[in-house]
Amino acid sequence: MKNRVRISALIVSSFAISSTSYAFWDQSHQLISEIAGRKISNKSAKEIDRLLNIAIASPGSEELSKNTNTIDTAASWADSIKAYKNTNSNDNFAMCHYTDIPLTKDMIGKEIDEDLAMNKLNEVVKNETFNSVNCLKSAVKTLVTANESDLNKAISLRMVLHIVGDIGQPLHSAALTDGAFEDAGGNKVKLERVVSFSNIDGSSSSQNNMHKIWDGSLGVYLQFPYNPEDSKKGIFTPEEKKATKYDATEIVNSKDFLNLVAKITKDPLEQSVEGWVVDSYKVAVKNVYSGLILKGPDDKNNGMTSLFSDSWKMYQANRKQIVETQIKKSGIRLYMLLNSIFDPSKSKVQSQYSTLVNSIQNDSNVKPFRVN
Repeated sequence: MKNRVRISALIVSSFAISSTSYAFWDQSHQLISEIAGRKISNKSAKEIDRLLNIAIASPGSEELSKNTNTIDTAASWADSIKAYKNTNSNDNFAMCHYTDIPLTKDMIGKEIDEDLAMNKLNEVVKNETFNSVNCLKSAVKTLVTANESDLNKAISLRMVLHIVGDIGQPLHSAALTDGAFEDAGGNKVKLERVVSFSNIDGSSSSQNNMHKIWDGSLGVYLQFPYNPEDSKKGIFTPEEKKATKYDATEIVNSKDFLNLVAKITKDPLEQSVEGWVVDSYKVAVKNVYSGLILKGPDDKNNGMTSLFSDSWKMYQANRKQIVETQIKKSGIRLYMLLNSIFDPSKSKVQSQYSTLVNSIQNDSNVKPFRVN
């Protein structure tokens, strides 16, 4: 598609920007990548480690890249670079974290036809250069192109680690519309009563909109308390890193995880990045907005207010397994994708994902990320 050609030309000026949307917070992004790290081949792990130890001065800083040089912490890098505003910025790059497929109130709580959802997605993607679909494909293209620089590959790897997690967050693949109103993936759906999440250090944090509570995985896992300076530098405590490793161990050793691997690797939707986004969109339509009483939008189309039809605790309990499944799916996709990129010899095990990578590699419309 003609729009995609612009990605490599704009990438230098568009990495460091502000955004109201932080995808899954650090805890969930790092857990997804740690799951993948437990499952990738030794060959993949070796190349990933090499690329993650390449210094990146911009976007971000060398300090940030050094502090986030492991597969788990590197998954947070794409959010941390938003704090660096001393370079030229381009609002388009914020869109790499999501693809907003529209839904309307009459669709809420229903099973959505996959072909219909795919058509809606294709309409969005063809009209936008920057979205999670195009940006992930461009990052993969860089990693499988032999003559791309190590710096380009180092940045692209970090984007892959992050965007795969973004796609698993349902409100990064859907946006509720009502006439001229569009809720920005739940960011404009304000809760009448804030909800609190427990943090790993014993503190708590309050959230006031739907996007934020899904970014925080509905509080299913203990969250990392947010400190702007630590985030900018990529600093995470030993307790946070230990918790990530513990949770990843519990997940990859569980029977549920093994069953999910067997199930989703046979799902036709897994053959494309678009399929992953459609899968997430279906979750948003059926499960995210159901259980809410939505009021509005207001007269200026600035937002909706909402409250839980039962209670926050009931909403959370009924969706706990969904959150856990989205985390697991993202980890599976990530490790299969990384092996398909860095260790194609595993192709018999991950055939659908190898097909996905090959299709990106051979698609002349997909242009690589380039910063040098």
